[in-house]
Amino acid sequence: MKTLFKSLMTGAMASLALGAAAFAQTPAHEGKLVVYASHPSEMVDHFTKMFGDKYGIRVTTVKAGTGELLNRIRAERNRPAADVMWGGFSDTGASAPDLFDKYSSPELAKVEPKMLDANGYNTPFAASTMVMMYNKSQVKPDQAPKTWADLAKPEWKGKIVHADPSKSSSALAALNTWLLIYGRDDKGWTMVENMTKNMNIILKSSLVFQQVGRGEYPIGVTYEEAAINYVLAGTAGIVYPADGTLLEPEGMFIVKGAPNPQASKLFADFLLSEEAQKELTAKFPGRRPTRQGVQTHPEMKPAGELKLIDYDAKWAATSRAEVLDRMQKIIVKTQQ
Repeated sequence: MKTLFKSLMTGAMASLALGAAAFAQTPAHEGKLVVYASHPSEMVDHFTKMFGDKYGIRVTTVKAGTGELLNRIRAERNRPAADVMWGGFSDTGASAPDLFDKYSSPELAKVEPKMLDANGYNTPFAASTMVMMYNKSQVKPDQAPKTWADLAKPEWKGKIVHADPSKSSSALAALNTWLLIYGRDDKGWTMVENMTKNMNIILKSSLVFQQVGRGEYPIGVTYEEAAINYVLAGTAGIVYPADGTLLEPEGMFIVKGAPNPQASKLFADFLLSEEAQKELTAKFPGRRPTRQGVQTHPEMKPAGELKLIDYDAKWAATSRAEVLDRMQKIIVKTQQ
């Protein structure tokens, strides 16, 4: 009897030990998460649901443009309502160090080194590049612009749609790309102004690819994923500019003083996990994974075949306000 009792107790203790070990491996969290997001709704909804189901966390999302969300977080900084901002590019966090906390996820060890944020703010869940998109019913492939500079040619007057960089992080990324290619001096800004003269500047980046896809404009400046979806549908073509483009990690930042800091960190870890990275490439062609060993969608042009610029993220972060101010003056001047 004593032997039986001892065996039962030993088994019970072992079960308790295993349970305690399993509990210790489960990250503690607050049970809820508030995500401010400027990425496409379908992707935001997909991954926040996936995350919520996996960890039993109730996720609330607020969706708007990157510029609008930054202004909202700044207005709320004395009493933060958001836990994370999911949007923008890697330099967005470093451009507002008063709004975000640094976080070094253990999953960063598996991320491509060139995608890491030297400033420590960004969770680089995906990489994106800026492209030109054209409607195939209006523009033949051999007639499409080949370089960014081609957008300043007279034949494209009024035929290009582009978003306001003060509202859209992708539009700002395109603007920074042009300045890094053509010069951050007056010469580069003259090129930007000549291009903008041919453009219709709109408030939402999502309207750019939608309007080109519907045939409302022949040409649009957009990010790769938006264009790829229409390419796969057979209604649009894509141009990777011969004079260069960026390939930069997109943004996910933890808000300073976030109400749910543990859930915020867990969300960052989740986005960098192999599970989430494989889901990204399978369900959202046009987004490039940052985790080592995860393959890009087969329909996408390999990064090695793109002409990539040396993107100066430090300059982009520190010059953000100055660049946006000068661009707003050009928009007012050219959009009469």
